[in-house]
Amino acid sequence: MKNNLYIDGTDAFTRFGVFIAEGGHNEVVAFPALKAPEVSNDWAEYDGIEVDLSDPKLDTKEFEIKFNAVGMYQTGDFISLLSDGAYHTFEFKRIGYTCKLRLVSEVNVALYIGAKSFSLKFADDFPLRDYKYTAPLSTTNIPTQGYEIDGIDFSVYGIRVLEGSEAQILKAPAVKKNMLRNLSTQNGAIYDGKQVVYQHKEVALNCCLIAKNLTEFWRNYNAFLHDLIKVVEIDEGEGVKVQTAERSLFVESTYEEYPCYYKSSKVSLFSPDDQVWCAFTLTLVFTAFRVGEDEYLLASEAGELIVTEDGEFYIDLKSYGY
Repeated sequence: MKNNLYIDGTDAFTRFGVFIAEGGHNEVVAFPALKAPEVSNDWAEYDGIEVDLSDPKLDTKEFEIKFNAVGMYQTGDFISLLSDGAYHTFEFKRIGYTCKLRLVSEVNVALYIGAKSFSLKFADDFPLRDYKYTAPLSTTNIPTQGYEIDGIDFSVYGIRVLEGSEAQILKAPAVKKNMLRNLSTQNGAIYDGKQVVYQHKEVALNCCLIAKNLTEFWRNYNAFLHDLIKVVEIDEGEGVKVQTAERSLFVESTYEEYPCYYKSSKVSLFSPDDQVWCAFTLTLVFTAFRVGEDEYLLASEAGELIVTEDGEFYIDLKSYGY
């Protein structure tokens, strides 16, 4: 419990008898959410939305840390330290992470004989502060699973995509509501039913990043967030170029690419000892999505799709009556 948490250079356990409870690092590690981008167009006649992602910004992250206190604990002095000025430097030695946090509130308290547990809410106003990009380098030999962001497989970051993610991707979004009149003088309603157009949707990918050690973890984890929100130049043709942080998610099992952008994440498990494991939910916003008709494509016994002689088209077995 000693040498795990320092606040402004003071060992929290040695000075106050306070230490972080098991699982208390989860929200510390979680990515900050993206500030909601401006929706530039939400056309009634087209699927999805158009979003201004030319200059995306991360939001302040508010999160809770659960603490335990034992022995001759001094939680009053602990709170007093956190109240002496807004910002304090937290050194989470166990997970190799340092940041400046400000106290927001005390969430709950439980008293026991000779012990105490309590949760504090903090805010991190400086996401990715002083971060310098280093390309990901995974040494854990995570196999490829056919999930790519802008052509980079998740395994490059040491990330496995877990069960349930594909089902989230394939789920149809809600339908945009057409003009509807609900008159008090008649039963039911009058609805413009000429066409069905879909809204944008959120997709939660269940992920687990595995790293050999904490140095590798932070390198790959921060690089993943950087690559999710970085702005790139896209050539839209006819001399039109735009700056955007919209990403393209490719899923091999569907052979489709989905336009999307990062929204938020939540960590459910973080194990920093020995080999590092971080299980998290990554929420992406699909700006446009429509469930298409089922396709039956010709493939080899190895599962590789067979293309026509010119190398441009897959072979649709529906055309042959299958």
